[in-house]
Amino acid sequence: MLIVGVRKRASMIASRKFALALSVAGVACVAGAGPCKAQSTAVIDGDTIEYRGVVVHLWGIDAPEKGQACADGWPAGRAAIDHLTDLMHGRTVSCTLKSTADSPRVSAVCTAGGQDLSAAMASAGMAWALTSETREYTVQETNAMAGVWGVHGHPCLKAWEWRARQLKQSP
Repeated sequence: MLIVGVRKRASMIASRKFALALSVAGVACVAGAGPCKAQSTAVIDGDTIEYRGVVVHLWGIDAPEKGQACADGWPAGRAAIDHLTDLMHGRTVSCTLKSTADSPRVSAVCTAGGQDLSAAMASAGMAWALTSETREYTVQETNAMAGVWGVHGHPCLKAWEWRARQLKQSP
């Protein structure tokens, strides 16, 4: 119970930090209030960016983890990072906060040059639709599966299965 409370408090702090970072820049950004724009972004992994100093998870997708490789050796995590980096390169990134104060992490719909990053990652087969958050990206994932693109062209564990396996294997 204590761990859940700590995570919830950490998420509340991160959500407030996200809103504060944007309001300091003269932009009011709250859930549903519209997008906030930034040039200062960095890719952390295939579904996470640093946006104005705040770690933001891309809403609605789950990409392979940084060190994740598929059974055939294809470096899925590295491929997802590279693809997200390419999508954002030289483009203005804009994020609209989706998570609430009681969400376990800060999540947002982010675009680069007007392109929805979550949709682009799912369309390329570089992420799975995270249906526990939304069903919005299931069509893109289905199309990538049909095209056998990205993770769908390799024997890859889904990111949540890979994380669970890593937890079981750690001492």
